[in-house]
Amino acid sequence: MTTAPARGDYVDPHDLLGLIRSRRVVRDLTPEPVSDDDLMMVLEAGLWATSGGNNRIHRFLVVRDPRTVRLMVDVSPGIFSPPGVMIVVCADLDVAERLELDMERYKTPWIDVGTAAMNMMMQAHALGLGSCPATSFSRSGIEAVLELPPQALPALILQVGHRPAGTGAATRPTGASSRLARFVYWERYGHTRPELGRRA
Repeated sequence: MTTAPARGDYVDPHDLLGLIRSRRVVRDLTPEPVSDDDLMMVLEAGLWATSGGNNRIHRFLVVRDPRTVRLMVDVSPGIFSPPGVMIVVCADLDVAERLELDMERYKTPWIDVGTAAMNMMMQAHALGLGSCPATSFSRSGIEAVLELPPQALPALILQVGHRPAGTGAATRPTGASSRLARFVYWERYGHTRPELGRRA
């Protein structure tokens, strides 16, 4: 019988919440390269994201060549400047077919794209890097630039890189957030917990 880890065995829960609350989307990234060690940790975080049915149909394509990155920016209205690295999250349709998943009806893989991206964004933030997800891109343009095989369907591009000098990471807030009352309901939709309502 496996014993569940005790509370806080891996990380202080307050430190984790502080990290989550201080993460921001960073659109202004420099083209400075991201180190191999940092990049591998970001990718590892993506690998450990949840996956519906543990199907793991997604693959991560790492693009660091500056010329290719610039071409990707040219066909991606949602990307403002070339970052140090692009991570393209692709759904592998061959894997989906082997698992007999109907990608038109089975929506879980698209949720998995988001969980993988958030894991990688949190790890990048923990390393002092900035990140920004993009879904506003020309799919055919990205497929052409990256010479993707037919089975690789680009779903999201995660930009990862260094912030410009003088723009450090956001300060980690402490304590409970008064924002909870605006976004969290209790027991019935629209019902706010009284003590949270007083904080709003």
